Amino acid sequence: MTTIISAPGDLIIATSDGIDVRFAGIDPTFQLPPGVGEAGSRGIVMYFEGVPSLETRNRDQSHLKEIDQWAERRKLHGTEAAGRFPIMPGAPVLERVNARISDDLGTEYRCVGGKVAGTGTEWDGCWGYAPEPPMSARIINFEFTLDGETTGKHCQIQLK
Repeated sequence: MTTIISAPGDLIIATSDGIDVRFAGIDPTFQLPPGVGEAGSRGIVMYFEGVPSLETRNRDQSHLKEIDQWAERRKLHGTEAAGRFPIMPGAPVLERVNARISDDLGTEYRCVGGKVAGTGTEWDGCWGYAPEPPMSARIINFEFTLDGETTGKHCQIQLK
């Protein structure tokens, strides 16, 4: 069982392009998907989300209009002429947010993949880190980053 020892009171870990991003939890023994790390390996997954606001609603509305325009171009001129499907509004906001992870044993964790924004998860994201914490690790530390620079926000989680 994991327990949060310390975290920002509002769980806001970054502000990316005017959107607050909130820490939404971890899974310290997540089965990493095929192609990420070694086959059948486990790691840590960090979840985060854009905080709903007037700005996120406006971007969602603009995105719906872009989809309608794209669909119309596709109908009139074909798929290739329509160009790329419009990017989800959360993607460029959330993909900038990450974390540096360490534990009380000095284990080096590396980001091995993740996903941000998708149909039904427009403002959600997660990053996977390898390796899985060693059995003797007790504390996991998260130092949150925006574009690779620290945001000054930290979270410490007790594993056992």
